[in-house]
Parts: sequence; C-alpha cells; structure tokens
Amino acid sequence: MATPGIYLLLIRLARQAVLAIAGAPRPFPAGWYVYTGRALNGLEGRLARHLRTREPRHWHLDALLAAGRVLDLQVQPGSDPAAECRAAALVGSWPAATAISGFGASDCACPTHLHRFAARPAGALAAPAVVPHLPEMVARLRRHEPPAAWGRRDPFQTLAACILSLRTQDPVTDAAADRLFAEFATPQALASAAAETVARRIFPVGMYRQKAQTLVAISQQLLERFAGQVPAEIAALLTLPGVGRKTANLVRSFAYGLDAICVDTHVHRISNRWGLVRTATPDETELELRRLLPREFWRELNPRLVRHGQELCRPRRPRCSACFLRGLCRYDELRAAQAVIAAIPGAPPHPSLGTVLPAPA
Repeated sequence: MATPGIYLLLIRLARQAVLAIAGAPRPFPAGWYVYTGRALNGLEGRLARHLRTREPRHWHLDALLAAGRVLDLQVQPGSDPAAECRAAALVGSWPAATAISGFGASDCACPTHLHRFAARPAGALAAPAVVPHLPEMVARLRRHEPPAAWGRRDPFQTLAACILSLRTQDPVTDAAADRLFAEFATPQALASAAAETVARRIFPVGMYRQKAQTLVAISQQLLERFAGQVPAEIAALLTLPGVGRKTANLVRSFAYGLDAICVDTHVHRISNRWGLVRTATPDETELELRRLLPREFWRELNPRLVRHGQELCRPRRPRCSACFLRGLCRYDELRAAQAVIAAIPGAPPHPSLGTVLPAPA
C-alpha cells in the first residue's frame, strides 16, 4: 500500500552547473540543496522516480537531480497537504539557507521549496516536534543522574585522560591514566619525559606509541604557549596536537565548569534517535545542538546521555519499553519513516543510524 506524506531530498552538487530551467539557463553554485516535496499518492513511487532521474525530464527538479546526487532523504508520512509548506518554511529557517526561486511552489504561496547551503545542513524534519519537549526530557534525565557524576576535575589530567580514551575501553583508560599521573601529573613533569617511557606507562591503550608522543607534545606546547596552564577556550584548545572538538568541549565543561556541549558517540546517536538532529558526524551534531538547546542544558547533556546510552538507549536493541523518555522522543516515528525509505531502491540510509534501525526491546 502506498504511503502518503512529505519528504526532503538532500542533493549534493559537487561542482557549479548551468541548468536549463523552463527552457532558460540558470547557474547553480556547488553546494548542498534541500528540496521539499509532497506525495499524497505515495512516497514510494515519487521517491523512486527521483532516485532514478539521470537526465532532465519535465520537472524543474529533474535538471538538478540529473546534475547532482541524492545523499539523504527524510520523510514524514501523513495526509495533511499543508505539511509541505510548513516543512519548506522549516528548511528556510535553517542556518545559512538561501532560497532558490521557482521550484516546487507553483500551487502554493511559498516563494520556493528549494534551498541551498554551502555546507551540509544538519536540520531534522522531526525537530519541531522534539524541541518543545526538551525541558521535560532534561528534567526526567536529571531524576536518573547520580550526584556523584558532578564535580570539576584537574584540567591537565582531564585533557590527558581524554587523549588516552580514544579507541580504548574505559577500564583500560582509567588504569593507564592512574599509572601515568602517578609519575607525570603535570605538564611540567610530562614535557621533559621520553615518549618511550610514557608509552610504557600507558600501554595497552589503543595507539599507545602515538598517544605518548602526543601527550609529550601537548605538555611542551602548554609550557611554551600557555604558561603551563590548559586553556579554557575552545579555539585555543583546538590548536593543541591531537585535540578535536569533543576533547576541547570536555575540558571546557568538565574541568572548568563552563558552557560547552561534549558530543561523544552516545550524544551523537541519541540526538539522532530523538529526531532532534540529522547529522553524519559528532562535530555536526555539536553545532546543531548549540543552535537548538538552551544554553542551560549544554554542560549536563554529555554525562546524562552517556548514562542513558549505556543503560537504555543502547547502540543495539535499545530498551524503549523501559525508557522514561518514550513518547517525548521521535524514535518510533523515525523507524516508521525509515521503513518507508528502506523499501525504495537506491535510497540512502540515515547518515548516522544505518540502513536498518535496530528494533526496540
């Protein structure tokens, strides 16, 4: 049975193109384009047609589809014809959206149903249904967070432990950090250490030789550039060897108690499962969460979602039947939408959750 509803197509145009639109050439810069459409007679057939398009046909969109590539699609089953215009307005509200006139809006009052972005957009079609519930979701998470999870940490040891944790299980990381800090607890002590000695202390963490070199280099730069102090600002932290956004945000929030969103695999996965973001990487998730989340929730999001991801919203077989957030997040709707997409030949999977979303327990 055909499924009525609306959809978003994410189209990547790798290079600038001049496309024939209504018989006239129009330049289209390289970038990411999001088209909003409606298929009340069936999403499956309409989207299959879009994905088969390899040459311009009679719709304006066909020229763009033939020149570009569909890398993601979002669907929202339903029979409300006004939902299409609401979705187009939502896409137009995303950061850095540029309206491309004359697409898909001939039968409504919208200026366009096509928007261009210089970088891949991270917006989710389900986000408007999730955002109003965020205060209640955080309140419920707070009731399940043990008090022992809070408290500031030494900035240097926080930074070093985060470097150690990459591709390493927590018990191994914790034991290695204890051995390291027993001898090298400060950047002053570690800066003059031989990398081979540090490697022996932190073995068997993953990539222990590379991490030893990184830790020594970080310590040396802290002495040379920051008077031996770990900076609290994200931009400064990112200039240190081996420090990415996750590590920088973790140091800022856990060690200094400042506003930051530390996005690890749990935060990335759960934010996508909620339907709050539609992202391919943790860095994309962080930037979109900065836009959507009230600042008062930033610092606490990581410890709360880490625990939630370990106990209930697990990577495989999440325990939805026992989850205190069920009914507020949009995971059930996301799975239903993904089931429609999975039936379409050549449809791209969710950028983070895979081709088939795991069934809840």
